Amino acid sequence: MQGGENSRRADMDEVLKAALAAGGTYAEAGVTAQMSERTVRRRMSDPDFSREVSTRRGEHVGALTGQLLTAGAEAVAVLRAGLISDNEAVRLRAAHLLLTIGNQLRHAHELESRLAALENRSDTAGGKR
Repeated sequence: MQGGENSRRADMDEVLKAALAAGGTYAEAGVTAQMSERTVRRRMSDPDFSREVSTRRGEHVGALTGQLLTAGAEAVAVLRAGLISDNEAVRLRAAHLLLTIGNQLRHAHELESRLAALENRSDTAGGKR
């Protein structure tokens, strides 16, 4: 019976990890994995379990990011088409979105570049010690 219980727990842990990685709350993931929210919290307090959920969540976000980037060119084309609309409100909204999103992307890229530079400096400094 012990082996069966361990197998069931491992199966439920896999279901729980998947539900949490997909963005479910502790309560939602607990329902999916047929366990209480308290049990979910207890499982998430285990560093190895929590790390696995985090890794899977990162993979999930990476996949979604790829899909968004693929659709990005089409989305930009739609916004650019909005710039020549006969409707002034549509033109203004398209212009606002293009400028806002462009600025956000620029800012994110600058932060990413600065972080990479800091990490390189840190790695270099660590190697000199």
